[in-house]
Amino acid sequence: MKIYIGIDVGTTSLKALALTEKGECVATAKSSYELFANGAEATQNANDWYEAAVGAIREIAEKVKDLGEICAISVSAQGGATVLLDGSGKTITPAYSWMDNRATRESEELKNTFGDELFYSRCGWRMQPNADAAKLLWMKKNISEIYESAASFPSTLGFINQRLTGNIVEDPTCAAIRRLYDINEKKMSGDILDHLGLAEEKLPETLPTGVLVGNLTAEAAAQTGLCKSVRVYNGAHDQYCASIGSGTVEAGQLLLATGTAWVLFGVTETPLFGKSRISPCIHPAGGYGALSTVSGIGAAFEWLSKLTNTPIPELSAGAEARKGKNDTLFFRPSATGTGLLIGQSVGAHITGLTIGHDKYDLALALMEGAAFETALNIEEYKKSGMSAPASITMAGGATASRFWQSLIADVTGLDVYASTQTDSPALGAAILAAASDSGEDISAVARRTSAGSRKVSPSEYSEYYNRKFNSYKQWRKSHP
Repeated sequence: MKIYIGIDVGTTSLKALALTEKGECVATAKSSYELFANGAEATQNANDWYEAAVGAIREIAEKVKDLGEICAISVSAQGGATVLLDGSGKTITPAYSWMDNRATRESEELKNTFGDELFYSRCGWRMQPNADAAKLLWMKKNISEIYESAASFPSTLGFINQRLTGNIVEDPTCAAIRRLYDINEKKMSGDILDHLGLAEEKLPETLPTGVLVGNLTAEAAAQTGLCKSVRVYNGAHDQYCASIGSGTVEAGQLLLATGTAWVLFGVTETPLFGKSRISPCIHPAGGYGALSTVSGIGAAFEWLSKLTNTPIPELSAGAEARKGKNDTLFFRPSATGTGLLIGQSVGAHITGLTIGHDKYDLALALMEGAAFETALNIEEYKKSGMSAPASITMAGGATASRFWQSLIADVTGLDVYASTQTDSPALGAAILAAASDSGEDISAVARRTSAGSRKVSPSEYSEYYNRKFNSYKQWRKSHP
C-alpha cells in the first residue's frame, strides 16, 4: 500500500502525518522548537525546522512496517519567514519569523516608494513591517555584508525543500505572502527586487503547488531513514494546506480556523480584491483562496481566563447560561495583523460593562464578538464577489465549545461543521503528496480523506442575534 507523508512546519512546532492511498491516517508525529522573541524581534534557527522534520519522519518510518510503501512527501509551511544561506546551502542568519516587526521604517519606505495599493494588487497582501520585503530591506541596511554575500534567500517552504532535495523551490502562496510575487502575472516583481538590491536568481524558483521538486538526496534519505526514491512535491502556505485538509476546496466553501488568532479562509472562482483588503492567492485545488484574520480572539479569552483564574471550559459553560440576556454588552476584538480594514480602530474595545456584570457576562461578550467579527468578514467576502456560502467548517481550539459553534451558526445564519481533524495543515500536505504522485484531482482526494464533523444549525436564538448583530455594527460604526 502506498503511503504519503505531510509535514506542517508551524511557528513553534512541526507536525507530520502519514496517509495511505485509501485516505487513512496511519501515523503521526510532533516535535517542538524555540521561537526567540524580544520586543519587535522574533527569530528562529531554521536548522531546528529541518531537525524536527527529520525526527518526525523517522518516528513515522518506525511505525510503518514497509518503508518501501512511503512514496512521497509534501510540506505545509508558515508564511512570511525568511533565512539567508551561503553557497553551500548553510544558514548564515537566523530565520526572521513572520512575527518579526523590526522593519517598521523599511515598510513605510516601501509604501512611500511603490504605494501600498501596488503591493496589495500584485501580491494580495498589504505591506507591513513583518513582510519579507520589508525585512529584506532592513537586512540590506543593517547587515549589508551578510546580505550581499548570501547566495539564496528561501522562505520556510523553500528551505525545507532545499534540505530534502537540494532544490530551492517554493510555491505561489508562499512567494506572494513575502510581497515579492505577482499573483496576476505569475512572476516576481522586478522593480521591487531592484529596490531591495536582490537578484531574482537568489530567490527560490516559484513553481506551482504540487509539482515535483525532486527526490530525496542521499544525505536526506540517510537522515530520515527513507529510500532515495521518495519524491518531494511542492507544498504551500499552511492556511492553504489547512483548507485542503479540512475539505474546503470548492468555490463558496468557508473554513474558520480558530486559535490565538482566528483565520477565515474562503475558496472563490476569481481573486477577491477589495477596499477591506481580503488577501487572495492561487488555490492549489483550482480557483483562488481568500484569507483574513479575526485577530486576538484566542488571546483575549486566555487573558480573561488568567485574570479571573477560571478555566476556559468553565467560562464557556457560564457564558452559555447567559445567552440572550445581555443586549447591550459588546466586545470588539483587535483589528491588527491581516484583519480586514473595517473601520479605523485597531484596539480591542468593551462597551456596556456595569458593576452588575461578572466574568461569565464578559466571556459571553468575547464569544459573541468573535461571532460578530466572523460574520462581518463573511459580509465583506460577499461584497467583494464571493458566492453566498452555504456552510462553514470550523477547526481548531474553539471547536471544543459546542456553544461557540452555535453562536457562529446563529449570528451567520449558516450551518457550522466542527472538524474533528486536529492536524489539517499536515493532512493537507499529505493530500497534496498523494494527489500529485497519483495524478488524481486534489479535491477528489480531499473529499475522500476529510475527517468527520459535528453539525450545528442556527437555533431559535437566530432572530435575537440578528438584532444584536445589527446593534453591534451600529456601535462599531459609531466608535471607529
